[in-house]
Amino acid sequence: MKLAFLWHQHQPYYKDLRTGEYLLPWVRLHCVKDYLDMVEILTQFPRIRQTFNMVPSLLEQIADYARGAVSDTYLNLSLKNAAELSDKDKSSLLDLFFQANYDNMIVPYRRYNQLYKGRRSAGSWEEAEWRDLQTLFNLAWIDPSFRKSGRLAELSRKGERFTEDEKIEILDIQKRIISDIIPRMREAADRGQIEISTTPYFHPIMPLLYDTDIAATAIPGIALPKERFRHPEDVDRQIALAVELHSNLFGRPPNGVWPSEGSVSEDIIPIVRKYGIRWMATDEEILANSLSVPCRGESPVSLISSGNLYRCYRFGGAAGEIRFFFRDHGLSDNIGFVYSRWDPEKAADDFVGKLKAIGSNLKLKNIDNPIISVILDGENAWEYYKNDGRDFLEALYTKISNADWVETTTFSQYLDTNPGFAELDKIYPGSWINHNFAIWIGHSEDNKAWDLLFKARKDLVDFEKANPGFNPDKLKFAWREIYIAEGSDWCWWFGDDHVGPNNDDFDRLFRSHLANVYYLTDREPPPEFFSPIRSGFSMDYLTKPSDYISPKIDGILTHYYEWHQAGYYDCSKAGSTMHKAENIVSGIWFGFDPKNIYIRIDRAREIDQAKFRSLTFEIEFLSPVEQSLYIRATANEPGTELTFSLKDILEIAIPLTFFRDLSDGKVIFRIVVKEDEKALEFWPATEALKIELPMAGSPQIPWVI
Repeated sequence: MKLAFLWHQHQPYYKDLRTGEYLLPWVRLHCVKDYLDMVEILTQFPRIRQTFNMVPSLLEQIADYARGAVSDTYLNLSLKNAAELSDKDKSSLLDLFFQANYDNMIVPYRRYNQLYKGRRSAGSWEEAEWRDLQTLFNLAWIDPSFRKSGRLAELSRKGERFTEDEKIEILDIQKRIISDIIPRMREAADRGQIEISTTPYFHPIMPLLYDTDIAATAIPGIALPKERFRHPEDVDRQIALAVELHSNLFGRPPNGVWPSEGSVSEDIIPIVRKYGIRWMATDEEILANSLSVPCRGESPVSLISSGNLYRCYRFGGAAGEIRFFFRDHGLSDNIGFVYSRWDPEKAADDFVGKLKAIGSNLKLKNIDNPIISVILDGENAWEYYKNDGRDFLEALYTKISNADWVETTTFSQYLDTNPGFAELDKIYPGSWINHNFAIWIGHSEDNKAWDLLFKARKDLVDFEKANPGFNPDKLKFAWREIYIAEGSDWCWWFGDDHVGPNNDDFDRLFRSHLANVYYLTDREPPPEFFSPIRSGFSMDYLTKPSDYISPKIDGILTHYYEWHQAGYYDCSKAGSTMHKAENIVSGIWFGFDPKNIYIRIDRAREIDQAKFRSLTFEIEFLSPVEQSLYIRATANEPGTELTFSLKDILEIAIPLTFFRDLSDGKVIFRIVVKEDEKALEFWPATEALKIELPMAGSPQIPWVI
C-alpha cells in the first residue's frame, strides 16, 4: 500500500509592487518556523518520501527575503531602536506583536507571557520591556528545532533584558534560515526524497478565472457578479509563469499540480496538460460527484468502503490524458485539526491504526496498487501543536518507517512504478471545500471584488489598444498586478466565511493592487477602488450578552427568545487561515441569571443527532478555578448540581455555587469536544470565552472575550 503526503505551502502575495514594501510578515515568519524544518526533518527518515507543493508567488517572496531585498511593517518595527519608539510605534507593537499562538509560542517564554498579561498597563513600561517584546516575538516564531542549540539556545535561556545587538542577531539568524530553504528543497528533490509540485502562480481559483459562471454548476441559483469574468488566457498565463519559475529554481519543470484550494473543472485540464503536467490532485468529494456518488459534504462512505477513493484515475481528452489523485480528507483533517492536543505517540498510533484498517479493507476489495493521499496545509497547523509539531512528526515518521505493509511515495514516483489506473469520464467542478466555489463567489463582497477585477482588467486592455506606444515595462507590471489580484486569498477573507485580525489589511491590499494598474499606466484609479469592499465582519463571530436569561434546559430550542439575550460565539465564522471541511459545533451561546451560568452548544448541520449525543463535551474552566466538567448524554457530572440536556442541542445550567470564589466576577471557559477520550475540537481555538458577572451595585452586564 502506498501513502502519499502532500504539504501545501502557501501565503498570499503581500508585496506592494509600487513601494516594494511587504504589508504583512507572514512569509518571513513561516519561513523561519515551518518551511525549512519540514524538509530537514526528512534527513532523519530516509524511507519517508513526500511531496511539497510550493506556490510560485510564495517562492518569489522567499527569494526576496533571502536576498535581503525587502522589508515588512513588522520587521521595520523590530529593527527600530527601543529607545526611539514613538507612541504610535508602541501602540502598533501592542496590536501586532502578540499575534502568536498563546499556549505554544507565548507561554513557553516567561517574560513574553508576562508582557502579554501586562499589556493593558504598557503605558508604564520601560525601554527594556519594549525591546523584549520586539525580540521575543521574532524569537518565538523561529522553529523550536533551531532553538535547541547554538546561539539561539543561549538567547532563549536568557529570556529577557535583551540588548539591541541581540535583537538584531536574531533577525540576522532569520535571514540565514530563509536563505537555506530553496537550496535545501532542491537538494532533497535531487536525491529523490521529495517531489516539488506547483500551483498557478498567484494561487487563483482556475475554474472561476476561466469562467465565473461555472459556480452555478455546483450551486444552482447562486448570486453571480454583475459582470461575467471569462479569461482562459489568464489561466494559461498563471500556469506558464508557474512552470517558468519552478524550472529556474529547481532545475526541472514540475510534474504535478495541486490546483489552488483543490479547485478543478474540465475546462482547465487542456491548459494544465499543455505544460507537461502529468498529475493533479483534489478532494474526495470531487471524486464522489464525478462518479455520481451521493455526497453530503462529508466523507462519502461508499467511496471509502469500496476502496475507490484509493485509486489513481485517468481523465483523457483531445489535449492528452492527465492522472488524478484524491485526498482522504478525514485523515488529512486529523493532522490539521485533531491531533494537535493529543499525546504525540497516541496521535501517531491513531493515524497508523486508521491506515492499517484502510489497508485491510483494500485487501478484501482486491484493489490493485492502492494509494492513500493525505493532503493538507503544511504550515498553519503546526502552531497549534506543542514543539511546532516536531514530536508528532517524529513519532509518525518512525512508525511508518518501521511498518512493512505501507510505503511512502511521491505522486510521480507512484506513476513511474504503477501503470494501472481507473477511468474518469467527467470531472465535477468544485474545490476541496464543500465541492463548490462558495468561499470565493456568491457573497455580495466576493461579487463586488470580481466586478472590480473585471473593470480594472477591461480598462487595462482598452488602454493598451488606445496607447500602442506606451512604456512596455510599465504595462508588464500593470498586468502583473491583475494576475496578483486574481489570487484566491482576497476573496477568502471577503464575505462572512472567515474572520481574522488582518481582514481589513487584505481588503486594502486587494484594492491597492487594482489601483496600481491605473497608477502604472499614468492614470488615476476610479473612485470605487478607494472604498472598502468589506462591510465590517471583524466581530461577527461574537455577539454580546445583553440581559439575564433563564432558558429551559431540555436539549431543544423551546422558543427563539429563551437564548435571545445571550452572548453567541459563531464557530463557523471564527475561522482562520485554515478551513475545516466539517465542524461538529456550529456555535456556543452563553449567559447567566442571578443563580446560574448557562451554556448552549449547537451541533453543525452536517452532524446527525445520534452522532452528537455520542460525544463527550468538556467545559474547561480556566477561572475562577481550573476545573473541568464532562457532559455525556448518559451520565450527569458527579458531585455537582449541574443540570443539562443533550438532545438536538446541548443546554447546561451550572449553579454559581459551583465556583468557590467569584470575588472578581469572572468566569473563563473553553469547550472541548471528545470522542472516546480523544479531543476532536476546541472552541475557541486559541483564546477563551470570558463572562463577567455583574457585581453588587453594577448597573450594566459587562462582557468580553
